[in-house]
Amino acid sequence: MNQIRMTNRTRGWVAALSVVPFLTLAACGDDPVGPDDGVRYLDEMFDVATETDLQYGLAIDENGDEEVLMLDLYEPADDDLAQRPAVVWLHGGSFQFGHKGETAEFARSSARRGMVSVSANYRIRENQTFDYTDPDDQIGEQAKHDAQHDVQAVVRWLRENADDLGVDPDRIFLAGYSAGGTAALRVAAASPDDSGTSGNPGPSSSVAGVVGISASIEEGMMEAAMGRTLLIHGTDDTKVPFANVEAACAAVASCELVAVEGGVHNMINSASGEIISETAKFLHSEVTP
Repeated sequence: MNQIRMTNRTRGWVAALSVVPFLTLAACGDDPVGPDDGVRYLDEMFDVATETDLQYGLAIDENGDEEVLMLDLYEPADDDLAQRPAVVWLHGGSFQFGHKGETAEFARSSARRGMVSVSANYRIRENQTFDYTDPDDQIGEQAKHDAQHDVQAVVRWLRENADDLGVDPDRIFLAGYSAGGTAALRVAAASPDDSGTSGNPGPSSSVAGVVGISASIEEGMMEAAMGRTLLIHGTDDTKVPFANVEAACAAVASCELVAVEGGVHNMINSASGEIISETAKFLHSEVTP
């Protein structure tokens, strides 16, 4: 049965976690816990090993030019577990701007909990104006389709390199904010025949679940989505009205909605503590038997 929960923010708590979003969210103590002291995938336990600007694909941009697609990789340091869950973090920006560095702290926080984490770029259209929340906007629809195909290539990159990365190919998740959340949900709902040509042909593009933050919900998306979905949405979002998201989530049993009381669409910084905490709890529940 799907759940709808409300969270009540206090300004001081949110501000403190926005400044240092990688601190442990466990109730005991202010310092990150050691590898033997916390709960894997729930508490921040590890240092993080980082590799930046790794190419995962190549695609044609809106000008007809080749665009190299890049990601940053965050792994739990000194962790010898052979098969770990993976999560791909996707930035926002209305498919017109944004960069993988904007979700670096979120990806790092997931890695500190023991997951292999990625923050990925995807194709954007900086020189075109459109409204991606309007299903009749053809430029916006093509921009979403391009991003979907790029994210699918990230998923396939993780599967193709699963042995080297220590990734469990059956436990790959997506987490995205705004446009990134929309792209993530599109991947979860995509037909296997619509995988694109952005890179790494062969492996499956399927995912085990999605976290959508301030994401736009398209018709039929929730019903088609594979795995479970967590939606984190502000009650005062005027770009993607909360009521629309609430109705879409309530229509399927595989969806959980966390309502951020007073949250607006652009809450990626102001509600970062809640986003990190709720995502960690969701992923922990999904990957733990």
